[in-house]
Amino acid sequence: MGLRAAGTQQERAESYFKVPSSLYRPGDMIEEDLFFLYQGQFVLYRLKNLVWKIEDEKRLVEFQMTDLYMRFKDKRDHQKFLESNLSKILDSKMIPEVKKAEILYESSISLAEAIFSSPKSAETLKRSMKSIKNTIHFLSKDRSNFFGLMSMASKDFSEFSHAVNTAAYSISLANQMGIKNFNQISCVGIAAMLHDLGKSKVDKAILEKPGKLTDEERMEVEKHPRYSYEIVHESRSIPDISELIVLQHHERPKGRGYPSNMNDDIHVFTKIVALSDCFDSLTSDRNYQSAIKPVNAIELLRMELKEDYDQDLVVEFIKMLKR
Repeated sequence: MGLRAAGTQQERAESYFKVPSSLYRPGDMIEEDLFFLYQGQFVLYRLKNLVWKIEDEKRLVEFQMTDLYMRFKDKRDHQKFLESNLSKILDSKMIPEVKKAEILYESSISLAEAIFSSPKSAETLKRSMKSIKNTIHFLSKDRSNFFGLMSMASKDFSEFSHAVNTAAYSISLANQMGIKNFNQISCVGIAAMLHDLGKSKVDKAILEKPGKLTDEERMEVEKHPRYSYEIVHESRSIPDISELIVLQHHERPKGRGYPSNMNDDIHVFTKIVALSDCFDSLTSDRNYQSAIKPVNAIELLRMELKEDYDQDLVVEFIKMLKR
């Protein structure tokens, strides 16, 4: 097996990142050198550019190794590698579902960070479409996967976690409603992931202000759906329906929303994303409000906010949240 120590954990830990030990199947080409951790040292297990063999798999079982390690320049490169192998990871019968959920959630957060740091990058927007495809596949396979994925979510709000959470809620709600068409669910998921992208053009001091906004500040925040639409429309990277959802996600019946004060001609897919967006916001800690319990968020949606959200959808949302 040609094992050799690659350095102490303390000396090298910043360069080594976990990958599932079941990442490769017999016949696959190994893309990077593989290591395992033994008594504080990273030991070379298999060299890159070699074929993974059945003997490699047997040794992992024999030594009960659930994780291997690869060297990457930084966490972003590690997450990008996992993202590029996500389909293989999610399809593996050897990797536990809880591990798949963890990898999917973390890679989605990393992708959201990349999208918000370069909102006009067509490459990252295209990556988001592939990520949503994998999320749909994972959430549609087994209902329990939704709870596994959302167990990774933190109550501390960030634009990145909010994008990922809203996408997960929206895809699961679409499944709950019986929408089977992959392209339709994909349109919902992509829009949910990108709905707040326009906030990258709003002054952070306004977005992070702990107190009440002035009328001028509120008007600036209310421009973000149009900013989001302009970004995705210019890129021409996502479906037209997704663009529409992004633009409409803060519209409400009878002209109570923004940016266009629409009446009742709001797309049903927009209503899915709007409800998911609101629920995640209510149950997350924000600068200007503390998180409330899911049961209290549902009560708010059914009482004080009942005019703003389709109550048939709220009922389906409640069913979705039940284990």
